[in-house]
Amino acid sequence: MLNGLYVAASGMMMQERVVSNIANNLANVNTNGYKKDGFTFQNYIAKPKEFPEDIIRNSLYNQTINRTVKLYRNYLDLSEGAIHQTGNKFDLAIGGENGFFVVDTPWGIRFTRDGAFSINSNNELVNSNGYRVLSRNNQPIVINGDDVVFLPTGEVMVNGVQVDQINIATFEDNTRLQKVGRNLFAAVDILPVEMENPNIMQGYIEGSNVNAVQEMVKMIEANRGFETYQKVIQTIDQLNEKASNELGRIA
Repeated sequence: MLNGLYVAASGMMMQERVVSNIANNLANVNTNGYKKDGFTFQNYIAKPKEFPEDIIRNSLYNQTINRTVKLYRNYLDLSEGAIHQTGNKFDLAIGGENGFFVVDTPWGIRFTRDGAFSINSNNELVNSNGYRVLSRNNQPIVINGDDVVFLPTGEVMVNGVQVDQINIATFEDNTRLQKVGRNLFAAVDILPVEMENPNIMQGYIEGSNVNAVQEMVKMIEANRGFETYQKVIQTIDQLNEKASNELGRIA
């Protein structure tokens, strides 16, 4: 009976984590450039420390009743979100899913897909958190003028003259990117590479890649799974209680 409790409890924990992840994705359905999170799980059975060739331990029945669920890995879905036209000359979107804007933060250089930019009091291009957007020289982009054009290849034109070129970074392995909050990513044990022909679109914003309908369907499925595991635990608990009471009367 206890084996069933462990299996059902691990299933409940799995579904609880799925629900929490879906809720976070749904909370960011309207966040510019947001990339949804996902998890994968796998079966887990404790490895024997003694008698590894034990016939009973290796039987299908034993592996079934002792098999629990554990988190295998979490991952980022970096697929491109929908592109929306805003008409704002400082709103930028990157065509494709591999490029990232480079921003200077108090914690070092970070990367983002959120291209909702503006100009600060020093005429520097900044993101929605006030962090400066960097050029290919890793310097702030200063814009003094009203006629501002961002070319698809990244050149910044002010009053018909190129003043800088925005830095668009790409990575050989996007799985090394880690969310660090504020819609930013940090590169873990990997260096960025300047992206050629990033296809920058001025006056557009990339939205979240969360599909609200799909996430709601997943939420319903996860809640049903949680309730099923919960009922299994309640049933096992009732059987254990009944068995204890009846054995006590027989004794």
